[in-house]
Amino acid sequence: MSLIRLLPAKFHAAADYLVALALILVPLIVRGSTLAVATGVVVGVVVAVVSALTRYPLGVVKVLPFTVHSAGDYLAVVLLLGAPFALRFNHTNPGLTAFYIAAGLAVLFVSLITNYQYSPKRAGKPATQPALAVGQIPVQQAPAFQQAPTQTAPLPQVTPGYAAAPAQPVGQPGQPGTVQANGVARVAVADAAAPSPSFPPSLARELAVAYQAATQQAAAQQAAAEQAAADLAAAQQGAAEQIAAQQAAAEQAAAYQAAADQAAVQKAAAERAAQVAAEQAAAYQSAAQYAAAQYAEHQAAWEQASAKHAAHQAAAEQGAGHQAAAEQAAAEQAAREAAAHQAAAEQAAAELAAAQKSWDEERAAWQAATDQAAAEKAAWEQAAAHQAEWEQAAAQPVPASRPVCEPQRVV
Repeated sequence: MSLIRLLPAKFHAAADYLVALALILVPLIVRGSTLAVATGVVVGVVVAVVSALTRYPLGVVKVLPFTVHSAGDYLAVVLLLGAPFALRFNHTNPGLTAFYIAAGLAVLFVSLITNYQYSPKRAGKPATQPALAVGQIPVQQAPAFQQAPTQTAPLPQVTPGYAAAPAQPVGQPGQPGTVQANGVARVAVADAAAPSPSFPPSLARELAVAYQAATQQAAAQQAAAEQAAADLAAAQQGAAEQIAAQQAAAEQAAAYQAAADQAAVQKAAAERAAQVAAEQAAAYQSAAQYAAAQYAEHQAAWEQASAKHAAHQAAAEQGAGHQAAAEQAAAEQAAREAAAHQAAAEQAAAELAAAQKSWDEERAAWQAATDQAAAEKAAWEQAAAHQAEWEQAAAQPVPASRPVCEPQRVV
């Protein structure tokens, strides 16, 4: 958690204790407000306690790893930089505010250049392996799945169970080369040919078999982990798709609900329009009936006036001169009355035709309003069905993701 691994752990520890001491003493000496002094004392005590518990050179009870200590350093930086502004004593105590900000920046700088990869075992280990002494050979290292240090062992003595091979004569047929007379060389050849007593062949075979079995089991567990990861990814993708589908269904259901509400409003408006159209149709029907009655009445009056005109005309032709003039005037009056009744009858017929036409239009509008109300009712029922389907889909549980198989430890 650092940018440059430059500062060793012991210098970082010394800096921690110095910062803790400064954070405790400076506020008590300056004597600022209660919150300002308490901030420095509390952060200083926490830094001192964490430093004492850290597993590094100046730690007292070495419990916390140095990497965990680094998280505490960055937390102290955040507290020192943010406390004056969060507790609002930056205006009342500007000196302590500047001190806390400087301390926070100093802790941040030290944390960014500290080498947090400190370990007591690594600190006490020499940089290079010591050279082998004369008469010693390195013991074979443990397999790759065990972390075993390299050690040295003395040259084994020849025992009856591990006798050295007899030397071959110089000129024996079928054997290339010669056998050296040096005893050290013969012992080295015999030691290379025969296994060491501290590492018998049976143990080597068992270790090789165990290593091969562990390798196979690790490969199988790796394959199982990859398969589980693939299953987990597929399950997560399926869950995401189902969530997206449910969200889309929710949006569609909301749209259907809005459409249903609008359909209900339109249905009510259509029913009101149909009712008004029915009332107007009844009114126009009454007007048409009244116009028909007026037309019949005027038609009868016209016929009566025509008959009277014909009678007066006949009387005028048959009567005397003075009576002829009177009858002629009566006939003309009857003719005028007949014409008036004829005009009234025609007007009544026109009103009847207009009323019939209006009634037909209102009846067509009422029928259209009734059809629209039926369509809106069907749309509302469809929206209600979609709403029920969405609620049923939302009630279905999302399948849980399969956990990744944890590899078993090889004993």
